[in-house]
Amino acid sequence: MEVVEARPDLAPMLACYAKECFDSGIPKYENVELNPEAYLSGLVERSNVTSELPNGYLPSTTYYCLSNSEILGAIRVRTGTNANVENVIGHVGYETKPSARGKGVASFLLAWVRDNVVSDSVIVTCSIDNPASQKVIENCGGEYLGNYTDENEGTVKRYRLART
Repeated sequence: MEVVEARPDLAPMLACYAKECFDSGIPKYENVELNPEAYLSGLVERSNVTSELPNGYLPSTTYYCLSNSEILGAIRVRTGTNANVENVIGHVGYETKPSARGKGVASFLLAWVRDNVVSDSVIVTCSIDNPASQKVIENCGGEYLGNYTDENEGTVKRYRLART
């Protein structure tokens, strides 16, 4: 497995990844398979922004886990902070495509970000109903900070993850 930053030439691989993720219930990938080039261009633009975006969104950089010319998972690292990041969505968000779950992809991505991207500490969250993600975060050294309940996201577990 290798990790690469989002870039336009990943479009063919992203189309398949996005379809499988959307079909499994990950709404952020709706219609991405129809124009993966535009989606990737947006990610590249977002990684170059230096200030907060509309609606409280922060600049972020997306990385993909590749194996055998296939995207297995994605991880986003947000730059800066605000209350929503600190309490609800965290500085780091990730997912693994359903057919690659249980194979260490999320752990590989989170450990890679911890060791190669994080300079201080970051907040990582997961739903209280997602024990697999909780295990990934804890196995990567996440320090449990407590729970937070958001009216849109429900209750999440909050962790601090520091570079090792």
